[in-house]
Amino acid sequence: MSIRKLIALAVLSVSYSFCAGDRLSAVIIDGVNNHDWAAGTAAIRTILEGTGRFTVDVSTYPKFPDFSRYDVVINNFNGGHTSAGTRWPADVERALEAYVRNGGGLVVFHAANNAFLEWPAYNQMIGLGWREPSFGPGIAIGPGGSIQRIPQGQGLAPGHGPRHDFDIFVLDKTHPITRGLPLYWSHPSEQLTHGQHGPAEGLTILTYAFSEISRQGEPMDWVRQYGKGRVYTTMLGHTWSGELNPNLDDVNFQALLARGVEWAASGTVTLAPDLGWKPLFNGKNLDGWEVRGASVWSVMDNGVLLGQRAHPNAAAPFNSPWPIDDKQYKAWLYRQSWLYTTKEFTDFDLHVEYWIPPGGNSGVSIRDRSRAHAAVGESDAERPDLASFPKTTPAHIGYEIQIVDDDREKFQSGSVYTFVPAKTGLQRASSWNSMEIESRDGAIRVRIDGVLAAEYAGDPARSKSGPIGLQLHDQFTSAMFRNIRIRER
Repeated sequence: MSIRKLIALAVLSVSYSFCAGDRLSAVIIDGVNNHDWAAGTAAIRTILEGTGRFTVDVSTYPKFPDFSRYDVVINNFNGGHTSAGTRWPADVERALEAYVRNGGGLVVFHAANNAFLEWPAYNQMIGLGWREPSFGPGIAIGPGGSIQRIPQGQGLAPGHGPRHDFDIFVLDKTHPITRGLPLYWSHPSEQLTHGQHGPAEGLTILTYAFSEISRQGEPMDWVRQYGKGRVYTTMLGHTWSGELNPNLDDVNFQALLARGVEWAASGTVTLAPDLGWKPLFNGKNLDGWEVRGASVWSVMDNGVLLGQRAHPNAAAPFNSPWPIDDKQYKAWLYRQSWLYTTKEFTDFDLHVEYWIPPGGNSGVSIRDRSRAHAAVGESDAERPDLASFPKTTPAHIGYEIQIVDDDREKFQSGSVYTFVPAKTGLQRASSWNSMEIESRDGAIRVRIDGVLAAEYAGDPARSKSGPIGLQLHDQFTSAMFRNIRIRER
């Protein structure tokens, strides 16, 4: 084993709850796709590594991995659905066939079932693909969950409508992949593909959705045995370049994917249906949170948390004799306000979706045990239990993960403020974005919309635990948050 691999395994053994012997090895193949394959790969990797159950490598075409080194191969490659589509070298295709037939796992992700029209073994492995009716039979889900076989030459050609929210129904409630999941749930902003055809042999349909185009239930997830191996196919996971992908943040989708990969790799499922995620904000009220400083936090009808500044003294800072100086004005202007959890956390994964207006400034605080005592202008007499902390902001006691709408800032959204600037160009302006923060034994890793933004090893002098806070940076800041959830380690 290479030194790089040993180092990676050593890091992961510290970072995650599964011990080294429990982790499964996965490799993602990408590089060609009519979808945004880079976004898809980033999401797959984030979801799998976040469970602590997998190590994940990526092999980007025209490079190919040694399949025998892995428990499962995840195909995120689509060279086209016609006979002119890009194929893999013949020896690579034969190697994958042998790998699965002899007990390996294969996962076919979204548009990957479009690929390799004229590769017979691949068509057998996937069972259903983006194929014309003349290619083979199809499968539909009828009333009461009945499985209906559509004869070859009949049914709609493959297609889909625009992205939209739709309900996903679990058909097989006893399969290890779906056991314990909700019987149905609303899945956001996905393409609902219809008209898949193929050999359609040996398939167990796990989930389906009702298509308004085909007027029938369409399979979304299914599995099959191929020789001694296992194949899991999901039609979910759509990504278009330049578009938001809230479908990838659906926890039930993430559970399907992670558990499907685990089943394909091992034949068993140990991952919990919620993957360990728990709501940190209930979408109804501020139970479990405390307001720090002058602000108003409202829960809107759609479960979105809205933070706005409150100005009980409308004359401030102008109640001082004129003219006021710049120091007086800035002391008022940059007086922060926060919303903090009442509970403290140590090692965790945090998922937050946020929206800030043009020019907005916010952030997420972790490990600040002062609870922004000085930053909100609170006196020691008001909170003597916090009087011993330095008289400074949360970013200088714990850490602030930056959220800002200003391209001129050195520390862009996703930065570990004052320590590590984030990669630029990750945040979508005037849109919802997702942020994921990993806190591990002092170390911090941040992703924006699934892309790694910043990493920091941590300051040994600072606390490794503390509450989580949401910031209103100044007197004119507003911000919105939703789908706040945490996975403690």
